[in-house]
Amino acid sequence: MKSLTTICAGILALLTPTMALPQPLPLDLHTADPTKVGYLDFYWKTEDESVYLALSNNSNPLDFRPINGGKPVVSPTLGTKAVRDVSIVEGVGRDKGKYWLIGTDLDIDTTNWDKATRTGSRAIFIWESRDLIHWTNERLVTVEDETAGMVWAPDAIWDPKAGKYLVHWASRFYAANDPNHTGNPTTTDIIRYAHTSDFKTFTKPQTYIDHETSTIIDLSILRVDDNTFVRFYVSGKVSGPVVEVSRNGLFGDWVTPSGTIQDSTHFEGPYPFWDNVQPGKAYLLCDKVGSVTGLSPWVSTDVTSGTFTPASGGNLGALRHGSVLSVTKQQYDALAALG
Repeated sequence: MKSLTTICAGILALLTPTMALPQPLPLDLHTADPTKVGYLDFYWKTEDESVYLALSNNSNPLDFRPINGGKPVVSPTLGTKAVRDVSIVEGVGRDKGKYWLIGTDLDIDTTNWDKATRTGSRAIFIWESRDLIHWTNERLVTVEDETAGMVWAPDAIWDPKAGKYLVHWASRFYAANDPNHTGNPTTTDIIRYAHTSDFKTFTKPQTYIDHETSTIIDLSILRVDDNTFVRFYVSGKVSGPVVEVSRNGLFGDWVTPSGTIQDSTHFEGPYPFWDNVQPGKAYLLCDKVGSVTGLSPWVSTDVTSGTFTPASGGNLGALRHGSVLSVTKQQYDALAALG
């Protein structure tokens, strides 16, 4: 009898170049990952809208310490030359080992919030890396047409059904006969999305969430498995982040669970991430709104219940709305060596 290896090799040899193998899917992220020893936080500062890094380890995931001597690893040179709401995207399948960093093109010090929603940037900042230290190929990719007033807080997640990355952001739109966007908008702030395979070209954007009478911004999605997802966003209907759960995919039926994010009034920019050690445990970081800004943490051991309680033991300092990536020992050591 031929060995399994020989049989598999024969099958692969019969595949034509046009018959692409299916993209491997990520593991269920709610299980513990023994290959990861820590967490890397990507953030920006109120006084300097560049990208900074902070590390924590498995012993205290929320004890983030700035690295690289407190200096930024990315300083934008395009657009407004300022980036906010940075999000790290990890490559899946054949992209394994590749990372993209995306963010909002906005320098609020040179404008005001009204103008930023009328004549703001319609592009997403994008950088790429293979070692999480050196970021190259800076670009601004325009994702909305001229009727959009802005593109805010982009984030992305692997869409297993599409076999591509689903990139989403918040936009507000104006009438086509109002090119200067001086009149009333035709929509509130809504969530839009497009698919991409390379973060260079994107499909035509479509609307993902529209509450019509209330604003929606700062969407972030946590994958439980290929069918179950938990999403977080900020809505004009309530004073804190919203939690919704779908058990039939990213475009499934989203329902509001019975649990809540406790004591989260006046917080925005929610970002969830899994614990590396304890299965089913996840954290949520949210950014305080108002004169005193900065991240605060929550924790849950049942994310689909929607219940998140304030977490203790963190050192989040002046970190702002960003994202977190679990890292291996090799990555952790290389990042820690930056000082």
